[in-house]
Amino acid sequence: MTGPLLLTGANGRTGRAILKSMAAASIPVRVFIRDEAKADALLDLGASEVAVGNLEAPETLRAAVEGAAKVLHIGPPMYAGELEASLALIDASMKAGVAHFIYYSVMHPLSRIIRHHRLKLEVEELLINSGLTHTILQPSRYMQHLEPIWPKVVSEGVHAMPFDVTRKFNVVDLADLADACAVVAGSDRYNFGTYELAGPEALSQEDMAAIISEVIGRPVEARAVPIDEMKARARAAGASDDRVEQMEIMNRHYDAHGFRSNSVVLECLLGRPANTYRSYVERVAAEKGAAL
Repeated sequence: MTGPLLLTGANGRTGRAILKSMAAASIPVRVFIRDEAKADALLDLGASEVAVGNLEAPETLRAAVEGAAKVLHIGPPMYAGELEASLALIDASMKAGVAHFIYYSVMHPLSRIIRHHRLKLEVEELLINSGLTHTILQPSRYMQHLEPIWPKVVSEGVHAMPFDVTRKFNVVDLADLADACAVVAGSDRYNFGTYELAGPEALSQEDMAAIISEVIGRPVEARAVPIDEMKARARAAGASDDRVEQMEIMNRHYDAHGFRSNSVVLECLLGRPANTYRSYVERVAAEKGAAL
């Protein structure tokens, strides 16, 4: 690489995990953030440069990509402006001579009933037709969805999600996804590929609850949260009406279909087995504690 990799979404959960893996792989990263006050924390995580701007301000995108060898673009969760912002970034990258554009998409973008899946599919099409050297990564649902509810799981013995407890998901460890991003960014071998990245086990909420029970040594029950209750909680937490609506559509889709794939592609990229759900839960228990 003759310049840094520009990482959008760098201050989010996904961005921070990817930044750590990039730093471990000695890949220089210029982080793109909205709030300059977050810069020092990201520099401490391994960023080499900071660019301040906004995905909705094309002039800041043009400045951010200048001199970058690669771009890894992570759109905000359920972002209604994903198509427009991504198009602006792709255009800026083309004009700046970026050598490789990596798009962090979603598994099953063809599930177009879910808006952010449909928008990511449209971005994929734009990127493929742009002429840029590109790689598309399609991650599954994260194992890390457990962490915000971990204290409640431990204290109340309930693992609650807003969908059928028997539906199967190939949840994936964000740590594996981050390492896969570093692999792709560090080599030209994966140029022009589209890679579906999922975990190694098809697990229902009941399966996950059973694994958590075994790890913490206490019973944990899987429970389906009614959609209306999920919506009320989201509104109480400050979610916008649009965000609540999109959450409902997504979770109704999960309730009907689950989210299935396999870990073959992820393990080929990593050159090792993907992390299991049990290994992830053991890590969370060690970091966050399992005491009542």
